[in-house]
Amino acid sequence: MKKMICYIFLFAQSIVAQNVQLNAKQLVSKVDSLMAYGIAQEAFPGAQVLLYKKGKVLLNKTYGHHTYDQKVAVKSTHLYDLASVTKVLASTLAFMKLYELYPISLDEKVSAFVPSLRSGNKKDTRFREVLSHGAGWLPYITHQEKIYRKNGSFRWHTLSEKQSKKYPTALNDRLFIHKNYTKKIMRRIRRTPVDNVGQYRYSGLWFFLLPQLVKQLSGLSLDQFLTTHFYGPMGLERIGFLPTERFSKEDLVPTERDSLFRKELVQGWVHDEAAGLMGGISGNAGLFANAESIAPLLEMLLHNGQYQGKNYLRAGTIAEFTNVAYPGTANRRGLGFDKPELIPPGESERYPSVFCSPTSFGHSGFTGTFIWVDPEHDSFLVFLSNRVYPSRTQRNLYSLGIRGKLLDYVIQTN
Repeated sequence: MKKMICYIFLFAQSIVAQNVQLNAKQLVSKVDSLMAYGIAQEAFPGAQVLLYKKGKVLLNKTYGHHTYDQKVAVKSTHLYDLASVTKVLASTLAFMKLYELYPISLDEKVSAFVPSLRSGNKKDTRFREVLSHGAGWLPYITHQEKIYRKNGSFRWHTLSEKQSKKYPTALNDRLFIHKNYTKKIMRRIRRTPVDNVGQYRYSGLWFFLLPQLVKQLSGLSLDQFLTTHFYGPMGLERIGFLPTERFSKEDLVPTERDSLFRKELVQGWVHDEAAGLMGGISGNAGLFANAESIAPLLEMLLHNGQYQGKNYLRAGTIAEFTNVAYPGTANRRGLGFDKPELIPPGESERYPSVFCSPTSFGHSGFTGTFIWVDPEHDSFLVFLSNRVYPSRTQRNLYSLGIRGKLLDYVIQTN
């Protein structure tokens, strides 16, 4: 019976996916139905959805609960772990501002600004390559697998259950990171192989180095730089790193019951293990926010760098970073930003939506988050969920195409 309901729902959604027009009332009804279905299918226990088009917020609603036990309803003020959306709403924004403030060429070698790369196999990597995931760098390093000995104890100079001068930085409520562990992470990144430069291979490693670049050029930490140039002047009160320092646990949506590394419920601490071992402030992950604090950033990007009469980025900078970095190749990416797939001949679907324009851009996050901006349709979408609760094996968000359907709806609305 459950499978039959699924087929009926998907058939109904396929009808909506045709090029039809929705009014505002129909949009709300479609989103409400989709969210109820997603929760029933355990694609996520709850979510925040914000849809904007042509100068108006068409929908800003919360759905479901923090967890499937339905004890805490999602509110608009609650914060989600953005995962890799951090790469655009923190790292790429910061780099775009650095690009405007300092003499940086996108075709310049990264090693000219990051001294640790001046020798070794990454010395010739260019900013354009690494921002578009075409530098041939390794996708990720599972540092958490290098923490434990075979007997279950911590290796030397990794983690401790007691905070001290040697272990000053919290990983979570009960574990603390050795003061030199960040240097160990940087050493591992520097030693990773480089293959097939020019071919698309998604890599998060560059984003671990970006905070160092921000500090070197501006004298500010990544979070201070973002607060100074974007979050503070835009009045964004519920976005940032290390949310437990400013918010109660009740405001922070649980992410996952981690049975592999931290062996506890991850709530208010970054879900990404490598970002956690960086102390929670990293360029690849670590940003927490609610939908209402993300929307002004997307509105600013949509409107050529302007928000409420103030200019935050130049229109030319936004165009440079949100266009395809290497047109005519198999790499669809912009600089930091993801771009829609090209539709092969004879195909009728593409990621993230068949209706989104070639000028559109955004990013997804492993935890179940998604943002997308479409200048041609004067619209954007914010979707925040904890699809990895209770476990990262929960993949119905992907198989049901929830995020693409939301994008269909906002584009199709009059």
